[in-house]
Amino acid sequence: MPSKQKRTRLEKLQNSWTKATAEERFQFLAWLRQANISGDASDPSLCAPPIASGRYLLPSAIARIQAIMADRGVGPADVMVEIGFEMDDPSLARALDGNASLRLAVVAALEIWLVANSSAAAS
Repeated sequence: MPSKQKRTRLEKLQNSWTKATAEERFQFLAWLRQANISGDASDPSLCAPPIASGRYLLPSAIARIQAIMADRGVGPADVMVEIGFEMDDPSLARALDGNASLRLAVVAALEIWLVANSSAAAS
C-alpha cells in the first residue's frame, strides 16, 4: 500500500487560510505588509495599489472588481463566498452599487481576491 503523499507548504497554507477567521486573515495580511516594508518579503503583489480609503472602495477598485466579476460571470454574493464570508451578506453589492462602507476584514480579503484574480486573468 503506497504511503500518502505529503502536502506542500503551499497546500498547507491554503488549507489554513480557508479555516482562518476574517480577523485572522486580516492580521495575517497586516503581518505580510509589515514584512514587506521591513524587506523580509519580495512579493510585488503586496505592493498593489490600495483598493479602499478606509472602509470605502475606491472607484478604480470598483471598476476592477466589476470587470473581473463580469469576465468570470459571478455576482457579489459569489465573491463574498470566495473570500470567506456568507453568501447572504449584501455588503459587497451595496458597496459596489451605492458606495456603502465595508468591514475592514472584507476589504482585506478583497485585496487578496483582486490580486489572485488579476494575475489569473493576465495569464
